[in-house]
Amino acid sequence: MGDARLGVLTVRPLPIAFGPSLFAGEPEMQWRLPRRLREISGLALTPDGRVMGHDDEIAVIYQIDIERGDVVKRFALGDPVLRGDFEGLAIDGGGAFYLTTSTGRLYRFREGDDHAHVAFEAFDTKLGEIGEIEGLAFHQADGKVIFACKTNYTPALRGAVALFAWSPATPEAPAEPWLTIPVVLLADAIGARSFHPSSLEFDARTGRLIVLAGRENGMVELDAKGMLLSARGLGEHHRQAEGATILTDGALIIADEGGDAHARMSRYARLDA
Repeated sequence: MGDARLGVLTVRPLPIAFGPSLFAGEPEMQWRLPRRLREISGLALTPDGRVMGHDDEIAVIYQIDIERGDVVKRFALGDPVLRGDFEGLAIDGGGAFYLTTSTGRLYRFREGDDHAHVAFEAFDTKLGEIGEIEGLAFHQADGKVIFACKTNYTPALRGAVALFAWSPATPEAPAEPWLTIPVVLLADAIGARSFHPSSLEFDARTGRLIVLAGRENGMVELDAKGMLLSARGLGEHHRQAEGATILTDGALIIADEGGDAHARMSRYARLDA
């Protein structure tokens, strides 16, 4: 399946500058989430520092108390509630929420009160023709929503981890290529055979991009040009890492889907504070 937007893409070897991670190697805290959040698929931070997560199959947003591991409130998109395969959440500096499906269908909305049903706008990023989306973040410097492709459909992206950008300023325009990184580079760095993104987040202090690979149980830290700065396997601390966000104090939060059990969250202390 072709796409004119991908015609100039090539997967070039990128330099590696391994160094220390921004975060501790072991979680300082882990806790279970309520069973209703067993299928948690993404995390994002509000401008005032609250953690939000979302469900996998229905468009329900949860505010999570990270001290108690409990749900503070929940609100939903639409009435009846919107359904789909939801794979990423992002929040911009003005408090607008963005929720994506695996096909790149993007929903924009504002935060609602507890148990509210909120209105939303829907946009077709055209990414469903290119790959399966898993992971969403807002890039404040560019003012754009960044998508990660877990699986690529197009020959032009063979052998690449591909990120795409969509601009709220031109919402009817399709998402465009933003960054491509050789899969082998990231896979080798975490000691795996491949690398399938499951979450991404930007660190506000340094601009680093944090990318999780839930299937391979690993994490990498990149600079804005895709240079690999740090990498690790996540080990026994994580079952299936599906969401990440960075708190106002710089700590990293990772959420794991629960499968048949409770989902779990882990907090990693900041090292460069």
